[in-house]
Amino acid sequence: MNPAHENLLTFLARQTVSAATPLILAGIGELVSELAGVIDIGIEGLMLTGCIAAYTIAGATGHGSLGLATAILAGMAVAALFAATTISGRADQIVSGTALNLLALGLSGTIWSLYQNWRGNHDLSTALPHGAGYSRLAVGALARLPFFGPVFFDQYSLFYATVLLAAMVWGIIRFTRMGLILRALGDSPQACQACGIAVRTWRWLAVLFAGGCAGAAGAYLSIMRTHAFATDMTGGQGFVVLALVIFGRWSMGGLILGCLFFGAINSLQQTLQTARYTSHYAALHALQSVPFEVFQMLPYVAALAALAVLSRNHPGPHRLGRPWPEEISL
Repeated sequence: MNPAHENLLTFLARQTVSAATPLILAGIGELVSELAGVIDIGIEGLMLTGCIAAYTIAGATGHGSLGLATAILAGMAVAALFAATTISGRADQIVSGTALNLLALGLSGTIWSLYQNWRGNHDLSTALPHGAGYSRLAVGALARLPFFGPVFFDQYSLFYATVLLAAMVWGIIRFTRMGLILRALGDSPQACQACGIAVRTWRWLAVLFAGGCAGAAGAYLSIMRTHAFATDMTGGQGFVVLALVIFGRWSMGGLILGCLFFGAINSLQQTLQTARYTSHYAALHALQSVPFEVFQMLPYVAALAALAVLSRNHPGPHRLGRPWPEEISL
């Protein structure tokens, strides 16, 4: 293989894994929540909450670890609001999740404005201080392996944590009593109640877990991958996670494959945007007249197309999105 092509392939694969990491992390939480019967449309807002919480705390303290921890706690706090509304209050999950997204968008914008004013009043930059953002973590000699080294062993630390979390959650769902209860919560909560399982308590825990995962995914976007914050910087990735959970047919393997697929398309479109101005190939130069928005929408179009084709005849958990108990006697 031509070395230049090999380098390009390695670069695309590395960017694919990098782009897929926050989707996988948020998707793990959403998978657990949906298996328990709760669909959290507000995952976009949870990720955005994690973005702003991580960036402002890391910027104010100079410690990225505090930013990450705050993002996880902030995601869980907002998820608790959603759980109180939908699980305890039995409100419609779709409407509540949509309201949560709007709340997070407005709240993150307000916090960002306040943070900018505070930094400006003290003649301080809003950029992350040195050491406040995470750098890639190379795993010794493994990082020097051809292709696999830079792709899998020269990533941000949260990537390695995501791999471990995915393996652990997969094992719990498939092989443990806890996983059996989790699946039963979404398919037959009445059977869980008959066995003495507190349905609402378990669903609360699942939603809080999903909130923590989404908050950490937001931190990955702001203090790891970009070292920056912008209003609505998640750009619909939370909604993509919802689609990819369905795309993966509520399985860990399917979710990961879907996230890698989306990450690959996203990585390819970013490379094409650059290559059309720098490449020597006339075919790529011809793409200069194509608006950049066309490239940006390609991953979302591909995800929707794959979702439409591959998610047929699989309705998911039977009681997904329904409150418990479904009927309350007056």
